Amino acid sequence: MKDLLILTGFAALLGSCNLIDSNLTLDHTPVMSKVTTSNSPVFLVRVTDRRPDRERIGCKKNGIGSETADLFLDVPLTDWFGGVMNEEFKRAGLMLAGADNPTATQIEVDLLDFFIEPNVGLTFQVFSVVHAEVKVRFSDGSGYARRFAARSDDSSMIPTDGAYIDEINSAMRAWLYEAVTEIVRLIHARKTASLKSRLVAWRPVE
Repeated sequence: MKDLLILTGFAALLGSCNLIDSNLTLDHTPVMSKVTTSNSPVFLVRVTDRRPDRERIGCKKNGIGSETADLFLDVPLTDWFGGVMNEEFKRAGLMLAGADNPTATQIEVDLLDFFIEPNVGLTFQVFSVVHAEVKVRFSDGSGYARRFAARSDDSSMIPTDGAYIDEINSAMRAWLYEAVTEIVRLIHARKTASLKSRLVAWRPVE
């Protein structure tokens, strides 16, 4: 009887939390190790939020799957996203440059999706997705674009702010690892005259 009361109280507490909006703080865990020693200069020109819903980064739901509250980031998403990208560029072996460096490779990012939400069914599941298009522009005027997407989900989690943070961080780490690795490989391929072999997954942009 005591255990039942404890479980009932815990469920009520979680239910009440699902009715309240949350401001999340995302702590980034570095993912890259040095993959190049070229110290090629790069400049992250911009990160633009092109998501259909730019006001929030996720939602909470009740037991029947209806949205009950919103999840917000405690800082502007584009600022946070750009900061962690620059951190991973440095860890990968690139050199951060300023806008006045004429030889720097310019990077542009369009955020297409960045969202966390629970999927309520027989078991509770938190899933998140990060989807963005990256444009890489070289000093000779040539440019290439590619979309990267990553998803994370865990059915063992309970609906807490910590669960939402863990899942979006997991998706973000996966996105960063793929995107930054491929950007470095593209830059390296251009420097070593093997660019053509790297362009299979990239498309030219003006």
